[in-house]
Amino acid sequence: DRPPLVISPELTPSIDLFIDRWRPCLEPVGGNFFSQPRTGKPFTADSVYSLVARQCYKYTGRKTNPHLLRDMIVTHVRKSDASEKELEALALYMGHSISMQRDSYDRRTLNQKVAPAIDLLNTVNNRKATDDG
Repeated sequence: DRPPLVISPELTPSIDLFIDRWRPCLEPVGGNFFSQPRTGKPFTADSVYSLVARQCYKYTGRKTNPHLLRDMIVTHVRKSDASEKELEALALYMGHSISMQRDSYDRRTLNQKVAPAIDLLNTVNNRKATDDG
């Protein structure tokens, strides 16, 4: 089970405006929060995929899709100083295991992956040299 998505409180006024003012303009069929603009029918997995791909291209000029966004998020966070606890929490939040996060979604180069180990060895060696000196 994936936990519910937490939405920033700053978005609440915009969401309320959408529900009260703009959602009725889409003439939704049923009680779904989002509906397709032309038909009013609920979004399908394919229509969400297409919408995300089109909007990413529109704003970045680069072709992408929801799966690549997942890769980008994981790679971005793994390039940071995120702790193992934080990485595990992100994996659970995204609906996969830490091993899947590491094996399937992490697009860092080998050099980027080993850089923290090199930094650690340099720090330990410098500390030892200072202690011995």
